[in-house]
Amino acid sequence: MNTSWSRRLAPLLDAACLVVFVAIGREQHSLDSTGVTWFLTVLWPLAAGWAVGALVTKLYTRGERWGLRLAGTVVIAAVLDAVLRGTFTGRGYISVFTVVLFVFLSLITFAWRLVWLSVARWRRTVPAR
Repeated sequence: MNTSWSRRLAPLLDAACLVVFVAIGREQHSLDSTGVTWFLTVLWPLAAGWAVGALVTKLYTRGERWGLRLAGTVVIAAVLDAVLRGTFTGRGYISVFTVVLFVFLSLITFAWRLVWLSVARWRRTVPAR
């Protein structure tokens, strides 16, 4: 993940992963909540946790050891999300939500990167026409 193009695109794809998580959660739990307010209320602690995690691990500024940086970002994001959500909603700090968040973000953020790397590797091996 060391090309400048993938580094510029990575934050956008990761943000899309966060949005997808919140949207799927709403659908899976058949929540009647609608509108931007509900969506942002659920999204902001997660986005804040992800931003802090990415800054701490230098996820978007360093290309080496990207897997460890990503794993660290996911851990930090899940923990900070739990703390922020627990502090501002009055619910418990660590919950099933935190575990599901950790697993989902791990899978989806690693998955798009692995697809990206596979396509890049494939493009290098295919002869130019």
